[in-house]
Amino acid sequence: MPIAPLLDLTCIAVFVLLGRESHGVSGGASWFFVVVWPLVVGWLVAALAVRLYTSRSHNVWRLGATATIGVAVGLILRALLTHRDDPAAFIIVAYLFIVLTTVGWRVVPSTLSRMARHLT
Repeated sequence: MPIAPLLDLTCIAVFVLLGRESHGVSGGASWFFVVVWPLVVGWLVAALAVRLYTSRSHNVWRLGATATIGVAVGLILRALLTHRDDPAAFIIVAYLFIVLTTVGWRVVPSTLSRMARHLT
């Protein structure tokens, strides 16, 4: 299995876990799955629709579209099916964290590789 989907989903899981810690929520694993599944489904639907993991061209555009559409779909699913509110602050933090981490894990190895080539 390709590593990109696993790392992207890990970014989403970390977002949920950090949110749990910052808000002092308890409830065990069931709470985690109730919160994470809409975001995971939204991300995967968008990633499949724009072919994020299967196309080699326009990867930046595909990642941007996946993040924009995926987080939106996830937040809509969360609001409609789990009856949770999506306050503006949550929406902003969700977008920022998920975009920064999913872009970040792609940029760091590339940057380190370039830096290593320049040093040799």
